[in-house]
Amino acid sequence: MKKSQATVTDISELRCRAEDHLRKSQPGEQGFSLSQGDMHRMIHELSVHQIELQMQQEELLQSKDELEDALARYTRLYDFAPVGYLTLAVDGTILDANLTATTMFGVDRSLLKGSCMALFVAPEEMRVFKALMERVFSHQAQGSCDLTLCYESLSATLRCTVHIDAVIQDDGQSCCMALSDVTRQKRIEREHAAIQITLVQAQKMESIGRLAGGVAHDMNNMLQVQLGNIEYLLSMGELSESVRLTLSDLQNSVMRSAGIVRQLLAFARKQIIHPKVLDFNAAITTILRMLGHILGEHIKLIFAPGTLLWSVKIDAVQIDQIMTNLALNARDAIKVNGTLFIVTRNVVVEADFCHDHSELIPGDYVLLEVRDDGFGMEKEVLDYVFEPYFTTKFMGDGAGLGLAMVYGIVQQNHGAIFASSIKGTGTTFAIYLPRVPACPQI
Repeated sequence: MKKSQATVTDISELRCRAEDHLRKSQPGEQGFSLSQGDMHRMIHELSVHQIELQMQQEELLQSKDELEDALARYTRLYDFAPVGYLTLAVDGTILDANLTATTMFGVDRSLLKGSCMALFVAPEEMRVFKALMERVFSHQAQGSCDLTLCYESLSATLRCTVHIDAVIQDDGQSCCMALSDVTRQKRIEREHAAIQITLVQAQKMESIGRLAGGVAHDMNNMLQVQLGNIEYLLSMGELSESVRLTLSDLQNSVMRSAGIVRQLLAFARKQIIHPKVLDFNAAITTILRMLGHILGEHIKLIFAPGTLLWSVKIDAVQIDQIMTNLALNARDAIKVNGTLFIVTRNVVVEADFCHDHSELIPGDYVLLEVRDDGFGMEKEVLDYVFEPYFTTKFMGDGAGLGLAMVYGIVQQNHGAIFASSIKGTGTTFAIYLPRVPACPQI
C-alpha cells in the first residue's frame, strides 16, 4: 500500500514538474488543458513504464549476480586447472598466472606477476625458451617445447620439467602458455630406457655365455684328450731330450688353454662350485698376502672390513678368483704408484635404488667395493667392460676374460656387479651378494 502511494506521489510530482517545464518553455502560449480521461491515461502509461523499469532493474541485478557467479566459477577453474596458465609479454614478462603455475614455479602469484619468465628457466635450456618466444612472436605461430624450471626452496634448488604450448593473442603483444608438469613422465621414460638397455645387455651376455659355455665344454673335451696323449708320450722312456722338451712345451700350452676354458666356464656360470655359508671378511683376509704379491710394491693395499658383516653363501675358490682378477685389473690401471681400496659393509637395498639398478631386488646385501686410483675408463669402454674378449690392452697382454669371469661368478651366486669410473681418477667395482642366515655356532 505504501509502495502504491509513493508511486502516485512520484507521478504527481512528475506531472507538476512537466507542466512547470512546459509553461517556462512556452511563456506566451496558453497552458494545455487536459481532460480527466487524458489525465488517467497518462498516469496509467507512466505507471506501466515505471513497472517496466523496475522489472528491467531486477533482470539487470539478476544478470549481474549470474555474471559474478560465472566469473567465480571461471576463476576457480582457471586457478585450479591441472595445467598451469601464463600470459607473457613480448619481452618475457609474466603478466598473469594461475595458482597451478605458481606451484610449478614455487613463487607466490603476487611475486610471479611482473617477473621475467627467463629467470625460472634452467640455464642449459635458455636457447630452447628463446626459440619458442621467437616462433610465437616473430612468426606468430603456435609453438611447444619441453623445459626444465628451476627455483629455490629452503636453500635447495628444485627442478620441474614442463611441456609448454604457446599461442599469440589477438593484440600481438602477448601470448598465452599452457604448462603441463611432465617431471614424473620423464622420470618413468628414463627408467624405462635404462631397463631396456639393461635387458638388452643381459640378453646379450646370456647369449654370449651360452655360446661360451658350449664352446668351452667341447674345447675342454678335446684338450683333455690332447693332455692325456701328451702325458702318455712323456711317460715313455725312449725319448730324446729335444722331443721331451717339445712335448713339455706342448703340455704347458694345453694347460694354459685349459685355464682359458675354465674362465669361459666361469663366465657362462657352468663351472662346478661348492658354495658354503662363510664369513666374507675372513675369506678376504686369507688372500690379502697373495693380493699384495699380485699388486707389487708400488701399489698400496688397504682393506676396510665392515663390522658385524652379514654372512654370504659362495664358494671360497670363487672369492679368490674375483679378488685376483680385480687386483690384476687395478694393477694394470695404476701403472706406477697408487692405492687399491677394498671395503666391505652391510647394505639394505630399497626399491628406489633398484629403479636405477634393475639387476637388484630390494633386500639385504653384503657389499664389496674394490676401488683403485688409476687412470680410469671412458663411458664407451665401461659399457663393454664385462664382455668376454673385450680388452684395451695390447695384443698378448691379456685375453679379456678376467672381468667377464668375475661377472659370471657374481651372477652364478645371485648377486650383481656394477662398475663406475672417471677418466683420470680411478675405477670402482661394487659387488652385491645376497645376505644369508649365519650358520649356528656349535
